[in-house]
Amino acid sequence: MIPSFIERITTFRNISVGIEKIEKRRITGKITVEDDEGSHSFRLMFTYFEDISVDENLAGLILTMPAINFTLFSKRLTLNFPVSSQDKDIISEWVRINNREVFVNRLCLRRHEFFLREYLPSESEITAENSEGCTEIITPQMITNRQGVQMNTGRVAILSSGGKESLLTSGILTEAGAEVHHIFINESGGHWNTARTSFDHFTSTGREVEKIWTNVDRFYHFCLDLLKPLNRSVSEKWADDYPVQLFIFPVYIFAAIPLLIKYQVGNLVMGDEFDDPLEFFPYHGLKHYYGIYDQTSDFNQSITEYLKRSGLNISVWSAVYPINGSLEEKILIHRYPELFRTQRSCHSCRNISGKVVPCGKCSKCLGILLFILAAGGNPEEAGYTSDSILHLEERLDRTRMRLDPDELNLMRKRVRGEGSGAESHVDMIHILPDEQFEGSRIPEQFRDKILHIFSQYASGVCRVEGNAWVKV
Repeated sequence: MIPSFIERITTFRNISVGIEKIEKRRITGKITVEDDEGSHSFRLMFTYFEDISVDENLAGLILTMPAINFTLFSKRLTLNFPVSSQDKDIISEWVRINNREVFVNRLCLRRHEFFLREYLPSESEITAENSEGCTEIITPQMITNRQGVQMNTGRVAILSSGGKESLLTSGILTEAGAEVHHIFINESGGHWNTARTSFDHFTSTGREVEKIWTNVDRFYHFCLDLLKPLNRSVSEKWADDYPVQLFIFPVYIFAAIPLLIKYQVGNLVMGDEFDDPLEFFPYHGLKHYYGIYDQTSDFNQSITEYLKRSGLNISVWSAVYPINGSLEEKILIHRYPELFRTQRSCHSCRNISGKVVPCGKCSKCLGILLFILAAGGNPEEAGYTSDSILHLEERLDRTRMRLDPDELNLMRKRVRGEGSGAESHVDMIHILPDEQFEGSRIPEQFRDKILHIFSQYASGVCRVEGNAWVKV
């Protein structure tokens, strides 16, 4: 009998999450993956550089987030720690959504051939049922919700990475009068190079800076090594995409919650920039987010509602969601040049003579170089070499970019000296289709100040009419 798609793709019988130890500055868990070969365990750690207070429920949730990345391939996800009904509901929903994201964007709409062809769905197997997988959430220890935690809505924490979004958000919210905390997550791999320059800058200038270390990237490799459908000849090569991991930011958000509680920070601000909804289409009738669900307003709304229901009065939102990345770069260069000089928007940064520099060749770097040059900035101030600038055009020609088409085309024209005066929605503040007015997803106490800054660099405000963005 020919196995069904779910039978083919299901590699793990169970992924279980348990707590090993909660210390003043460390949470340690045991993630056990069961497959046909037996049980395989990984010791997952989150280390803080100051004392925190964490109960078993929150510690378990922090340890669970990385596992959600692999649930499409597992029959069960077992949570061996105290779990509330709200926790179980939201984890079930996120598992369902993330399973679909992996199904559509890794198995169907493929940028890289990460999976062996015999595990890919046939045309008839591209269904809603298959896209959501078969993962059952097992929660042996159910508890009632925690009591409400008091937070200060004038305090904001920024998940800081060294990229333009978090740097611009820091500059804007500091100017807007917020008490700004910068939370850096140091994964055990090379990603810390990307964040280190801005971390050193914020630390040396006396900003509020908190840091967390984790070996979560090693956990990802541990799971990938066990994943039979993976095409190792492709997945082990360097790529500007992850083979499976599309649920990255919830890992950082939950890891940050103990620090938010400690300092009573009522806002966690993400770097989600504008993604054109006119470029989002269902795939075979399946709604999906092109692999960036955890960087969307839908996710921010989902996690905010969950946190408030759970007694953690924290709002998760983005300050830059109404504007394109090119406009972000323009504001950063011309309004916050000291922050611009610390920008390292590259996941393959390297250390040369004690200075962290971007590679200048990956798709992320190519987009940033476009933005900087189009805005009249100097890429060398952000660590790029003259070689990166010289070969930009030819590298763009042979690279599949992930920018919105309107933005990519406009920036390329401007760098070539064409169409510099052309009016485009790319330069505007966007009112999204489900919004009544601009900036509606930004808390009211910060909204006017943020929009006032944007308006000094944007060419206007636009909204969707029919199938086009129209200035209003």
